[in-house]
Amino acid sequence: MVRVIWLIILPLLTAFSLGLIKLYFKRYFNSIIIISSTAHIILTFIVANQAIKEPLVYNIGNWSPLLGITLVIDAFSALFILAIVALSYLVTLYSINYIKRDKIKYHTLSLLLLAGAIGIVITGDLFNLYVFFEIVSISSYALAAINKDTESFEGSFKYLILGSISGVFILLAIILIYQSTGTLNLAQAAVNFKEVGSSLKITILILYLIGFSSKFALVPLHSWLADVYTKASVTFNALSSGIVIKTSLYALIRIIYILFGVEFIIDIGLQDILVYWGTLTFIVAHLLAYQQTGLRRLLGYSSIAHMGYIIMVFALGSKGGIIAGGYHLTNHIIMKGTLFLATGIFIYNLKDDKISKLTGLGRTLPYSSLAFALAAFAIIGLPPFNGFVSKWLIIQQVLESNYSIPAFLILVGSLLSLIYYLKVIKELYYKFNDEKMMFKESLMLKLPTLTLSILCLVLSLLPSFAPKLIETLPKFLINRGNYINLLLRR
Repeated sequence: MVRVIWLIILPLLTAFSLGLIKLYFKRYFNSIIIISSTAHIILTFIVANQAIKEPLVYNIGNWSPLLGITLVIDAFSALFILAIVALSYLVTLYSINYIKRDKIKYHTLSLLLLAGAIGIVITGDLFNLYVFFEIVSISSYALAAINKDTESFEGSFKYLILGSISGVFILLAIILIYQSTGTLNLAQAAVNFKEVGSSLKITILILYLIGFSSKFALVPLHSWLADVYTKASVTFNALSSGIVIKTSLYALIRIIYILFGVEFIIDIGLQDILVYWGTLTFIVAHLLAYQQTGLRRLLGYSSIAHMGYIIMVFALGSKGGIIAGGYHLTNHIIMKGTLFLATGIFIYNLKDDKISKLTGLGRTLPYSSLAFALAAFAIIGLPPFNGFVSKWLIIQQVLESNYSIPAFLILVGSLLSLIYYLKVIKELYYKFNDEKMMFKESLMLKLPTLTLSILCLVLSLLPSFAPKLIETLPKFLINRGNYINLLLRR
């Protein structure tokens, strides 16, 4: 059980030790980061494996769950932790060579971001969820501006303003919950929430929806994301797309299902709202991505589109919807991580992310170009790739819930993504340019990128593996009594 808390402590210890390590052990700085990250991912696999078999609950300091801090890992949080820690590990390896300046600041902030993200996923306490949420937010604002140029400062400032406002909404919701239920423990709050009036419940729900959806960029709360991604480091973009916006989505899903329950979601029409909100989000985002000339901005809008897919299927409140959403969420972390890391290799050589500058890189940067193409085919949803399987599951679940128009529009969105990703792939392989023969793909940049693309292929070749792995996800969401009993047991 004690291993659970070390998921948070280990990256925090490493983050706060980096200054001393740089001062006294500068020669071993990179090695220590790699060793720490390797130890952390091994620990994560051990804990997640235990949690998938039987959920883990850890009360810090052996306090009562109602008084102390409780950490809980069920199948849903175990899958999520595995995905974000694996991505963080590969991005860390990648950043050893990619980040050339402010390395201490970058690695300190990225470790704080990881610790905060894990905290969001495993905490059973609403106040600590907010604390971890702010740790992730502050780390993100700083990482977005770490390049120290005017445009990155501008994007980071927009991010800071909108993020601060979203934090206020979430804090207000937590205050209202404490005022009405007398507790911040998520499970006990869910028990006491039954006595709260409908109008107050809806107010709290609106505060949470606005607060969290602005962080994972649902339209029209999406304007910050593309501006931030345009000038931020691709390592931050990969962490943001794979970890930051996903943990905000995770927190909202967990709160809606546990605090409010499926019945309340359906009774007030939230299911319809989120399905059509998600549909609006992915259509608008795909149309905006189609218009882009910069690769990072295109990938940013693509991330927004997929948040639309995921929120709409999780809103269905069905077992199949949760399995489809969990699978696509995992796929998207892998696919978008591959795309951003491959893009980073392009930028590392070209010093530019304009799509028109990519001509001929299929020959001069063959491995990263191939990884990009594979991940692009997967994220479009072309068979037989893993993205096709999860998108098909989403369409199937949406149709079964009688949302025929959103299901049809998913196909339209996939067609739009096919058009704009083919535009990039065409540039990569359209013609060969001998002037670019001096470009290089270093092993520390190439290895993490190829690893993620291979994961795409593995999930493509074993299409039934992941759905079977995540078939237990609904147990602690739809049947919220299971989660409540798990969290409140002494």
